[in-house]
Amino acid sequence: MGKLLPRLAAFALLVCWSATVMAQPPRRRIGDVCSVGFDPVWISQSYDPMSPNDYVVSFTATARRGGQSFGTNYSALLLRAANYRLFTQVFLIRDDGSGSGGNVVYERPGPSLEPGLDDAGEIDLTFAASGGASSRTFDMQLRIPAGTAIEPGTFEHVFDVRYLCDYLDGRSDRGTVNRGFSIYLSVNGSVQASLVGTEPDFGEIGMLSDTDVAAAGPSVNLRRHYLRVAGTGPYEVGVSSQNGWRMTATGAPTGNAAERIAYRYELLGQQVDSSRPNFTPVRCQASGLAGENIAMTAILTQGGLGKVPSPVYRDIITITIAPLATWVTDTQRCT
Repeated sequence: MGKLLPRLAAFALLVCWSATVMAQPPRRRIGDVCSVGFDPVWISQSYDPMSPNDYVVSFTATARRGGQSFGTNYSALLLRAANYRLFTQVFLIRDDGSGSGGNVVYERPGPSLEPGLDDAGEIDLTFAASGGASSRTFDMQLRIPAGTAIEPGTFEHVFDVRYLCDYLDGRSDRGTVNRGFSIYLSVNGSVQASLVGTEPDFGEIGMLSDTDVAAAGPSVNLRRHYLRVAGTGPYEVGVSSQNGWRMTATGAPTGNAAERIAYRYELLGQQVDSSRPNFTPVRCQASGLAGENIAMTAILTQGGLGKVPSPVYRDIITITIAPLATWVTDTQRCT
């Protein structure tokens, strides 16, 4: 009898071990996992934030399911990531169901996904049983309202994906994939500029001497106007004078001092005149879509007394606004 005890103990251990294994949840079989992912979407049509029209572009997206898998109906919607603040919409045009046409982007928490392939506001796809990787394509449309501010360069629209896999044997699988759907597009660095106010006009100065001008107040010798700049990227400002910061009797350059009346011009902290005619270009930070005003001041430094009579003494000032590459860092606020 003593020899039987070790065998009974071993048998008891074996029974307990077997019972423990059987108490564990059953393992998933190959093909049970809803392993659907989306290829990144690259859009060739660039976005111009300064355009007065909404940005609308259609594209084809691809969903892939890897490995051996059972047949399933797949439904998904897109959730805005926590730091995503743009009012973009992504509309479904064609999928494997009949509920296309709606916007599939939602604020969190978003609606609940419904079984089947005919629900509006969802991406509905059918994956057949496969012994390897499989894919499905579907057509979508990205819409960005006019005037949406996006920094120039390559922009990534990234969304979380909420999904539902309905397997053909009646089981289902739900979940969320963070940053599961991405759309990339190029954003133009646009700048628009316009003059605000009237052109500088000193009026009748034929009876004023240089001394009179120096003693006169701003109402006589100072004229201010503004350059309004709107844009999404940095830009450079330059300015030049056709006549070397002198108004002339004909409006054209002349070497005759009797046909020239000097003035000084102030812009972005610099002063230019006939003795210092060159303006150093200034690099400015993005002004935003609403735009900002840059003050420009013309100051009369000579009178018209003794000058050749002319109905209008004038000069042509050229102001240049040039967009800069997004990586430029040596910029300043220019308002």
